[in-house]
Amino acid sequence: MEISFIIDNADRIGIVSFAISGVAVGVRKEMDLYGLLILGLLTAVGGGILRDVVIDDVPRIFLMRDYLILAVLSSCLAIGSEWIRWRIPNIVMHIADAVGTGSFAVTGALIAWEEGLAWPAGIILAVLTATGGGVIRDVLAARIPQVLRSELNATGAAFGGVAILLIADSSIEFATIVGFSITTVISILGHVGWIQIPQLKR
Repeated sequence: MEISFIIDNADRIGIVSFAISGVAVGVRKEMDLYGLLILGLLTAVGGGILRDVVIDDVPRIFLMRDYLILAVLSSCLAIGSEWIRWRIPNIVMHIADAVGTGSFAVTGALIAWEEGLAWPAGIILAVLTATGGGVIRDVLAARIPQVLRSELNATGAAFGGVAILLIADSSIEFATIVGFSITTVISILGHVGWIQIPQLKR
């Protein structure tokens, strides 16, 4: 299986998942339809754009026509579900966020590996891609980015990125499965509160 195929499809899964997550947060912040659409779009593509800019590449969102279509359609479907009074449950939002985090951690690490970057750069790209959209979402929603408070998205992405970089030379497919699984599981455990990073409290 070609690495470009894996990266493209992982990006697509991340875009759909994060669009749902962005809209769900916007609804809870009582944004209007325009605000919901913008939040869904920026959450979906923000991390990927940051990743591509950092490696001095043209953002893939501008090269892959279906990326933007997926982001718009996913955001609109999420908005539609809220419009008919089916509020996206918290568990769905958490799963969507965790799956998006896992998918984008994969693309960040694999792109770094493909470019021959040093392993610290691979970990940074995995974390940046996986958390960039969520940070943008939270800033626009006027709240402290959850990745800095309670989420384990960055931690999961870092561990998943390390796994991918260690295994990729042997099997890209296996590295993708392991990295995605590690990131997603850690992220979900953080969302439900089973694992937390210690906080300093006064």
